Amino acid sequence: MQSNTIRIIIFILVGALVGLYLPWYAMGIQSGILAFLLRFPTKSAFTTGFISGFLLWGGSAWWLTYSNPNALPVRMATLLPLQGSVALLYLVTGLIGGILLGLWAWAGARLR
Repeated sequence: MQSNTIRIIIFILVGALVGLYLPWYAMGIQSGILAFLLRFPTKSAFTTGFISGFLLWGGSAWWLTYSNPNALPVRMATLLPLQGSVALLYLVTGLIGGILLGLWAWAGARLR
């Protein structure tokens, strides 16, 4: 359990750095590379990648809105079929990031 927590923290830290300088899909590629280099077990690679991606993307979306409030999240939640719920928008964002990083982590662990 402790090693998975450390892996999630590493994923989030490296993903945040990659997200600052590279496009959004580079977070997935770094997830696969880290899973390959850190020798993730194949069975837990998707779960670890999903949790870290969910926390990273959902947390980033929330933090950007919290630190710089504007009307864009409300407009996006209204545009998408979310009935104007910004919390659901953060949840969907986290799910997309979790699936992306989870699949890439699984692929990196499988490659080994």
